[in-house]
Amino acid sequence: MTEELTQEIRDDLYDLVLILHKPVFSFTECLTTYSKEDMIALANDLRYKVRRSKTKTVIAEDFFKELLFKSQHQLSFQPKENVHLLKELMNGPKKIDFLPFTRKNPELFDLLYFRWVFLFYYEDTYTLVLPNESKELLISFIDDPDFKEEHKRKSLLHGYAEAFMNLYGAFETDFFLKVWNQHNKQYPLELNGLLTELIGLAWFNERLRFTDSLEYIFDNSFLDENDVPIFLSSSSHHDYYQPTKADINYFAKHKFDERTAQYKKMSPFFAKKLNSQKLKDVMDLIMIYIKLDLGLQDLLGELNSQFGIVFDSAKDVEEFSYLYLNLNNYSRKLSNKGHTPKELTKHHNNTLSLLPNNVVPFTNKSTGKQEPIRVNKVGRNEPCPCDSGKKYKHCHGK
Repeated sequence: MTEELTQEIRDDLYDLVLILHKPVFSFTECLTTYSKEDMIALANDLRYKVRRSKTKTVIAEDFFKELLFKSQHQLSFQPKENVHLLKELMNGPKKIDFLPFTRKNPELFDLLYFRWVFLFYYEDTYTLVLPNESKELLISFIDDPDFKEEHKRKSLLHGYAEAFMNLYGAFETDFFLKVWNQHNKQYPLELNGLLTELIGLAWFNERLRFTDSLEYIFDNSFLDENDVPIFLSSSSHHDYYQPTKADINYFAKHKFDERTAQYKKMSPFFAKKLNSQKLKDVMDLIMIYIKLDLGLQDLLGELNSQFGIVFDSAKDVEEFSYLYLNLNNYSRKLSNKGHTPKELTKHHNNTLSLLPNNVVPFTNKSTGKQEPIRVNKVGRNEPCPCDSGKKYKHCHGK
């Protein structure tokens, strides 16, 4: 990790969770590394009652009492990865390589935010610390069968909420309840019980939000509450795609479907131009544009500005166009209530245009100018434009 990157991380995280201090191991020592003003602000943010006029030590004691009172309930909403990490930290502090660790454990920030765990940066080393008092607290319930069962059920509910947001963006509460009860007969829920559970979960999930009527649930990172009725009415002529349990398990962890043959054909097109991390970023950007039905021209501009990608030959333009067309047609879209365009055409005989914008700009090497190339649709029995020698239907038209 470069020093420049470390400094950037420190600047971004210092006010949130990062403590520039030698690791300490009691809860009071950990919390009192903050100023008194910051301790009070943190308590207010978490709605913890502390005695503001007292010393930092007393405020830390009040803070831990609140944590003690709420911890079992709060931790029952945490994903299983966080519970496993807490169990690991019960054996002692853990030094981490910050960026790779947080990419693999994005839920870590919940543990840091609620101060179940503290993150120290000292002598170029990041260390996660579970305070001694918190260890004793966890020992009292983390392996209790009742807690394990409650956590299992809420983790499952969390996965369903994530999957539904990734598949639909916004959806009716009744539809969620119907699918949940179909899939999870061992954990049946009525509407009021479901809402109580999801409202509790929303405290830990910034994406998960409800309209005022509680009739709809939506992804706050994608939609504003006022936009939900308009968004849903635009696709009201579609039924929801009916997810399987396998869909839920996959989309609970993935925003896009990377399993399709079309995705796997698009990725190698860029692999020869980019390293593995940039390749993932490029594919994520493409999938965002497809999932949200954003313009192809804008996507090409973003590929150029963010990654320096230009299409400098007609062969590249045509190959990308047909790869993009196929990926578009077989990708699940929020505006289609989770359906792919291909599914809607097959099942509803819609006269949809499945083609994305067919004007693709590329850079002419001889002039250095951005020029448009119009891509004409290739017949299935015509030679594939990638020069493979195969008919289009046996190559990129599969």
